[in-house]
Amino acid sequence: MGKRPEIGAFAEEVEDFHADPDDLEHFDPHLVLGYFQRLEMILDECPVEIYAASSLKHPWPYRLQKAGECAPASFWRSQHRILDSNITDPRVTNEDILEEAIQKDATAVVAKDYLPFHLYDRKFDLEELTGATNHREATTQSIQEFIDLHDPDRHPPAYIPLQPPYVDHIQDIREIVVDSHLEEKYMLGGLKNANPKRRISEAQALRDKIGGEPDLHGLGWGLSDALVESLRHNPDLIESVDNSGPSQAILNDGLLDKHWQKQPFGLVEGQMRNSVAGAFEFGILLQATHRLTKYNTEFTTNQKSISDYQ
Repeated sequence: MGKRPEIGAFAEEVEDFHADPDDLEHFDPHLVLGYFQRLEMILDECPVEIYAASSLKHPWPYRLQKAGECAPASFWRSQHRILDSNITDPRVTNEDILEEAIQKDATAVVAKDYLPFHLYDRKFDLEELTGATNHREATTQSIQEFIDLHDPDRHPPAYIPLQPPYVDHIQDIREIVVDSHLEEKYMLGGLKNANPKRRISEAQALRDKIGGEPDLHGLGWGLSDALVESLRHNPDLIESVDNSGPSQAILNDGLLDKHWQKQPFGLVEGQMRNSVAGAFEFGILLQATHRLTKYNTEFTTNQKSISDYQ
């Protein structure tokens, strides 16, 4: 019997989730690696990195979790790990985020941003908390503070959050970013519940304004048919997306099909449930990746142009 981690044991570092070939008994490590090598052929052909915004346990290479809610038991199972700003909690500060990025061994971190003030609980005095009169002003001030605090020798590379309309917000902050030590990497927020047409048009307008060099990440972008078709036609529009839809569906008696629609499904109960759920999320993310590659034949005829979504 190979080495088995104890159920409920806490990891202290990323390497705690590693295993050696001799630790496997039921799985042949060479066959396992051969299978994952085949999956890498699919990932190699996908122009967009799809991040799991999830705490389910699986080794999908891309993971995003919120500051203050980041769980090493899942976060450390992925090699590309974005620590998000946790926009829903206005008490989380840039100092908090950057310190946690070090503690949780994040490979990227997002500057603090804010929702429209009226969306927060009334117990928070947002003007007093931020020193700003609205969420856009608060986010812009926070970006400047984040840049001042960010130390490239201590902290991972950073994403700068934008609020829609992105072409307006970028005018407020781009000079700050370009004049700093940071690379231009922007997190496109504020459109979690928007339809694909709005997301695509906002991202395209920003891309037209800033050019092809900066990296763009779509925060909470679900991979519906319309969005997949658009990204297949214009793969340079955006570098990466994340979505919590697969994990939320699985934990609520469903699975997302290839059209990103929830279908009924029952998950097991009891110990190790998270690991079983993780296998299903891994499959959903792999299927979404496949739809963006040359291996997929669903979109080879009558492919629409990006103008069809604007």
